Formats: sequence, structure tokens, C-alpha cells
Amino acid sequence: LTEMEHHSNLVPWQLLAQESGAVLRYLPIDGDGMLRIDLLDDYVTDRTKLVGITLMSNVLGTINPVRAVADAAHAAGARVIVDAAQAAPHMAVDVNELDADFLAFSSHKMCGPTGAGVLYGREDLLEEMQPFHGGGEMIREVYADHSTWNEVPYKFEAGTPNVAQAVGMGAAVEYLEDLGIEAVRSHEKEMTSYAIEKLEEAGATVYGPRDVEVRGAAVSFNVDEVHSHDLATILDQEGICIRAGHHCAQPLMRRLGVPATARASFYLYNTPDDVDALISGLDKAKGWFA
Repeated sequence: LTEMEHHSNLVPWQLLAQESGAVLRYLPIDGDGMLRIDLLDDYVTDRTKLVGITLMSNVLGTINPVRAVADAAHAAGARVIVDAAQAAPHMAVDVNELDADFLAFSSHKMCGPTGAGVLYGREDLLEEMQPFHGGGEMIREVYADHSTWNEVPYKFEAGTPNVAQAVGMGAAVEYLEDLGIEAVRSHEKEMTSYAIEKLEEAGATVYGPRDVEVRGAAVSFNVDEVHSHDLATILDQEGICIRAGHHCAQPLMRRLGVPATARASFYLYNTPDDVDALISGLDKAKGWFA
């Protein structure tokens, strides 16, 4: 794993490690929030079975060089699972270019409903794998003493699916395709560059890379005089919504040496006026606690 993983791509592996005796190792980041790819050979060895990596950090915004990690993992005989929940709504994602064995993303971050998501797997691997849920539609034949399985992907989809949410997610994907994901990405880079510039001018500490070519639009920051939770409360009163806390990434918070951060996340509907409103609200919060 990496030091910047969301708990969703960390805690399940901890549970598996407790059951199996596997050892988890974490590829570190540098002071700019970039992966220490130069240390990859020290962490991916012939004992490595699985590499889990986020394509885009939900805290730092860092876009990770997944293909380089995948190449090293496959050379060592390991499988690669990519957490693309933060990336899929904001940039083009190609499982073939990434050479991902598995890749997952959710609906609710990409204008869709909650309760839906996608898990991609290489077809040959899915054919080899046994189903982990039993029930209707995932079977081909059921006998008193054994059953045979449906074809991929149905053998992994037991029971009645979450139809309404899946339809809603499909509509969200079509909407983003109509807009053009490259247009979304281009807009976000402009927003992110402007936000980082204005936040640093306002005296905020911004975490993650400054180069918008290697980062997304989730901008985490702290202000010395104001706790992130207090800042979020004050901004809320100004009609400005940010996230405050550890962002489901507590090991990363410890690596950064902070208990929490504020996070402004920019998307296709935001404008520079929103950044200006954020800075105005930040100045007001600093006035309260100065």
C-alpha cells in the first residue's frame, strides 16, 4: 500500500492480514506529497502478493504513477488493485494504460447516487476466482450437494441488484461523457491553480504538490490560528461547504504531523468566485480567532 491510502483501501487489507498472517508495507511519500518511486524496489519484492494503490489521493490530490507501480508489481508476480474513487470523476482512466488487474470507483463522487459503484477485474482473473456471495442469479445449476456458477460477471452478483442506483450511475457517466472528461480536467486545473495561489497568499499551509499536472482538485490546507473544524463551521455560516477532519486517511494525517485538515474540493460547477468567497470566509474566521 501507500502512505496516502483512504481507509477503504487499507482497513480491509488489515483484516485480511490478521486472518492470513500477511504483512502490510507502506510506500512512503516525500515532502511534496509525491510517492517515493525511487524506493519501489525496496518495497515490491518476490514476496509481494498484492499492491493496492490510489490513483488520486483524496487528501493531497496527488496523481500517482500507477503504471510504474504496476510494472514493478507484475515483474515480481504480484497483482495490482487500483482505488480510482477519487480519480474517475476528474480525469480519464484507462485500465489498459494503467495495466490494472482490478480497479474500483464509486458513483457518489461523480454526480451519481450513493449505494452504487464499479469493480473492474481482468477477465482471466475473474474466471479463476470463486464467488464470495451466494444467492440468486449467480448460479448456473443448483443441486442438493453442489452448485455450478454463472459466467462472469454474473457469478459475483448474487441476489437482486441495486437497480435504481445503477441506472442513476449510468446517467451520471453519460452526463460526464457528454461534457467531456478532458474538459472537466482542464477546468479543474485552472480552479486548483487559482485556489492554491489564493490560499497561500492568505497564509494557509497547503498540502500536496503545487504542479496541477500531477494533482487533482482536492486541496487540503490548514490555517495556524484556526482549527479545521472551527473553520468549517464558520464557512458553513457563510454558505461555503468544505470538509474538515482526517478524511478517512489517519495514517496520512500522522505522516503530515497534523490531527486534521480543511479540504476544499473543486469540480465542474465551481468558479473563481467560489475561491474568492472561500478566502473571504477564511479571513473572517482568522478575525474571530486572532
